[in-house]
Amino acid sequence: MEVTKEQALKITNEIRSAVEKILAENGLAAPKIKTSYGDIYKLVVETSVEEKDASGVNIKSPEAIYYTRFGYTVYHVGGATVSLTAPLGTAFSTAVKGSSAPKNYIFAGIAASRQKFPIVALEVGKDGKPNGKTMFFTESVVPKINASAK
Repeated sequence: MEVTKEQALKITNEIRSAVEKILAENGLAAPKIKTSYGDIYKLVVETSVEEKDASGVNIKSPEAIYYTRFGYTVYHVGGATVSLTAPLGTAFSTAVKGSSAPKNYIFAGIAASRQKFPIVALEVGKDGKPNGKTMFFTESVVPKINASAK
């Protein structure tokens, strides 16, 4: 018997609710949960200490730590480079695919393992605070973030 996608989703959702409660009680951030299914069911839970700054960015997340330690530089064809110089928590606006109006985001770090979408941002709700959605952007958003920081 193989574990189906539907079974994996059901199991993962049950585990997620219990794990989120336990992690929150111990001062840890909401987890990133990855699963695989088929011949085996595999579950990977990743979390970090939660320490948010005034903008709502978890400065102890792997993405924030990476940016703080190493920075980020975009290499373009022809040798031109652009460094991301904005501090964590910089608010910026940009349109996303499938939306005509720009949305507001807060720069939250660099996901070094994501080659196509390394820029991590938190979506801002109508109240002006992060709404819990994490978005990933291509390097093309770097100039917008830098401009917003000035």
